[in-house]
Amino acid sequence: MALYETREYTTRTYEWVLPSGCPASEFDKAWTAALATFRHVHGLAEDAVPDDGGWVQVHAVDDTVVLRFEERFEIQAAVDVQAAISEGRS
Repeated sequence: MALYETREYTTRTYEWVLPSGCPASEFDKAWTAALATFRHVHGLAEDAVPDDGGWVQVHAVDDTVVLRFEERFEIQAAVDVQAAISEGRS
Protein backbone atom coordinates (compact mmCIF):
# COMPACT_ATOMS: atom_id res chain seq x y z
CA MET A 1 0.00 0.00 0.00
CA ALA A 2 1.32 3.44 -0.92
CA LEU A 3 2.18 5.94 1.77
CA TYR A 4 1.60 9.51 0.66
CA GLU A 5 0.00 12.81 1.59
CA THR A 6 -2.34 14.96 -0.41
CA ARG A 7 -2.35 18.75 -0.47
CA GLU A 8 -4.71 21.16 -2.13
CA TYR A 9 -3.73 24.69 -3.18
CA THR A 10 -5.27 27.71 -4.79
CA THR A 11 -3.28 30.40 -6.59
CA ARG A 12 -3.78 34.15 -6.86
CA THR A 13 -2.17 35.69 -9.94
CA TYR A 14 -1.05 39.32 -10.14
CA GLU A 15 -0.42 40.84 -13.59
CA TRP A 16 0.67 44.14 -15.08
CA VAL A 17 -0.01 44.36 -18.83
CA LEU A 18 1.71 46.86 -21.09
CA PRO A 19 1.47 47.40 -24.83
CA SER A 20 4.42 46.07 -26.83
CA GLY A 21 6.83 48.80 -27.73
CA CYS A 22 5.87 51.00 -24.79
CA PRO A 23 8.51 53.42 -23.50
CA ALA A 24 11.01 51.96 -21.06
CA SER A 25 9.79 54.44 -18.45
CA GLU A 26 6.32 52.83 -18.55
CA PHE A 27 7.86 49.37 -18.17
CA ASP A 28 9.85 50.66 -15.19
CA LYS A 29 6.63 51.98 -13.59
CA ALA A 30 4.93 48.59 -13.98
CA TRP A 31 8.02 46.80 -12.64
CA THR A 32 8.11 49.12 -9.62
CA ALA A 33 4.39 48.54 -8.96
CA ALA A 34 4.82 44.77 -9.28
CA LEU A 35 7.77 44.79 -6.88
CA ALA A 36 5.87 46.92 -4.34
CA THR A 37 2.92 44.53 -4.55
CA PHE A 38 5.20 41.48 -4.19
CA ARG A 39 6.76 43.00 -1.08
CA HIS A 40 3.33 43.78 0.40
CA VAL A 41 1.91 40.32 -0.36
CA HIS A 42 4.90 38.58 1.23
CA GLY A 43 5.25 40.95 4.19
CA LEU A 44 8.68 42.23 3.14
CA ALA A 45 10.20 45.59 4.02
CA GLU A 46 9.76 48.40 1.49
CA ASP A 47 13.43 48.22 0.52
CA ALA A 48 13.68 44.41 0.47
CA VAL A 49 15.09 42.81 -2.67
CA PRO A 50 13.73 39.38 -3.64
CA ASP A 51 16.51 36.82 -3.25
CA ASP A 52 16.41 35.74 -6.89
CA GLY A 53 15.20 37.00 -10.25
CA GLY A 54 12.46 34.39 -10.33
CA TRP A 55 9.97 36.43 -8.31
CA VAL A 56 8.37 37.79 -11.49
CA GLN A 57 7.80 36.30 -14.94
CA VAL A 58 7.84 38.47 -18.06
CA HIS A 59 5.93 37.24 -21.12
CA ALA A 60 5.36 38.68 -24.55
CA VAL A 61 1.73 37.85 -25.40
CA ASP A 62 0.24 39.07 -28.71
CA ASP A 63 0.73 42.84 -28.67
CA THR A 64 1.46 43.07 -24.96
CA VAL A 65 4.15 42.48 -22.38
CA VAL A 66 2.91 40.87 -19.18
CA LEU A 67 4.64 41.00 -15.79
CA ARG A 68 3.25 38.26 -13.55
CA PHE A 69 3.77 36.64 -10.18
CA GLU A 70 1.66 34.18 -8.25
CA GLU A 71 0.85 33.66 -4.61
CA ARG A 72 -0.04 30.10 -3.58
CA PHE A 73 -2.25 29.21 -0.63
CA GLU A 74 -2.70 25.79 0.91
CA ILE A 75 -6.45 25.39 1.25
CA GLN A 76 -6.46 21.90 2.70
CA ALA A 77 -3.90 20.76 5.20
CA ALA A 78 -1.84 17.75 4.30
CA VAL A 79 -3.76 14.55 4.74
CA ASP A 80 -2.00 11.35 5.67
CA VAL A 81 -3.88 9.01 3.36
CA GLN A 82 -2.66 5.86 5.09
CA ALA A 83 -3.94 7.09 8.47
CA ALA A 84 -7.26 8.14 6.92
CA ILE A 85 -7.73 4.69 5.38
CA SER A 86 -6.82 3.01 8.65
CA GLU A 87 -9.41 5.14 10.44
CA GLY A 88 -12.02 4.44 7.76
CA ARG A 89 -12.05 8.04 6.42
CA SER A 90 -11.03 7.14 2.86
